[in-house]
Amino acid sequence: MRLLLTVLALVLVSLLGARFGFRSRRASLGFRLFVSSGSHFVLVGFLLGPHVAGLITESVTHSLAPFIALGLGWIGLLFGLQFDRTVLRNFRRGEHGLVLGQALVTWTLLAGGLVAILLRTGHDDTGSLAAACAAAAAGCVSSPTGTAVVFGSARVGGPISRLASLVTSLDGSVGIAMLAAVYAIAHPGVAAPLLDIGPLRWILAPALLALLFGWLFLSLSREKPPAEEFVLFLLALALILAGTSLSLASSALFSAWLTGVFIANLSPLRKRVYSALTIWEKPVHVLFLVVAGALLSFRSWQVVPLVFAYVLLRAFGKLLGGELARPVLPSESTDVPFGATLLSQGGVSIAIAMSALLVLGSEFPGATAVQTIFDAVIMGIIIFEVAGPVILRRTLDRAGEISKPMADSSGRRVAATGRSG
Repeated sequence: MRLLLTVLALVLVSLLGARFGFRSRRASLGFRLFVSSGSHFVLVGFLLGPHVAGLITESVTHSLAPFIALGLGWIGLLFGLQFDRTVLRNFRRGEHGLVLGQALVTWTLLAGGLVAILLRTGHDDTGSLAAACAAAAAGCVSSPTGTAVVFGSARVGGPISRLASLVTSLDGSVGIAMLAAVYAIAHPGVAAPLLDIGPLRWILAPALLALLFGWLFLSLSREKPPAEEFVLFLLALALILAGTSLSLASSALFSAWLTGVFIANLSPLRKRVYSALTIWEKPVHVLFLVVAGALLSFRSWQVVPLVFAYVLLRAFGKLLGGELARPVLPSESTDVPFGATLLSQGGVSIAIAMSALLVLGSEFPGATAVQTIFDAVIMGIIIFEVAGPVILRRTLDRAGEISKPMADSSGRRVAATGRSG
């Protein structure tokens, strides 16, 4: 009964939060940036969790795996739909290389730094080291949410803003792929005997699942079901796909992302799928954030230095990786630190962190650092969710790509055009 009441309460919070929790049009830009990130829902989840109010007990949080699976599947599908080849062809090879390069630079610095810290503190077990590499996978991802809020608050245009929009929309693929690689190398759990082909099973299993579920979607959606049935079909697809992946100890995000790519490039209903997933994106996102907050524990003081390390290493990695943008930017824009436009984080990063906690926490129960790293990563993500868009706006303003509003002689507000238009 307690589990049922908790589930109903979470559903109610997610629906109300999606309806009212992101309204801030009349507020200041700083408050809008905070509200748009959804960080307050993580705080709500922590306050409702077992370590504060206790309305969501620790035993109940372990029973919320289906909701986590639904969130992972939903986020992965929605993210994969952005990889439509007709859209990706509009960008140059150098720009796609930047998407991959800056994310790999950030992952390398983060993984190396966090692993070094764990080794110095005596956490040299496989589970802890795998959690550090999974944290780096979450850290190498940028978020388009902060970019969208900044772009919506003023007229923005120019090569840096265009490139930042591309990178923040696509570099989540690197983090998702690196998480799948971490699972493959760490060997968490034992897959089904038919897939027992060594480390590659954690790469092949989600890939085969993506092909299977993508084919099922194409087959079952030929009759174009009504809107209500279509949403239920997508809910079932996300839940079963992610749940199957988790049962095989493989990456649910990876399989859902590949399925989204499959649908985006082969299904005639891809626009309808994207529309349906977008409509329910906020309730699923709120539910995901509340559950993430309930899973926080802060049982170890080591969270504090790990948060500092995560923030510093990730910021340095993005700034260093941003230097790869110099060849694809006009010469007059190369004096602006492009990496500063990539600091925002969001849902994909939280999804990677939660996936790692769910899989590595269950497969390596003796690795106490897994929970600590999860706590540190979530706190780091919140810091970047709030600070990233502010830094982005200042960087674009420095580059002259933001048109600031000003008053004309009659008192009306008009737009001043920046130098990049």
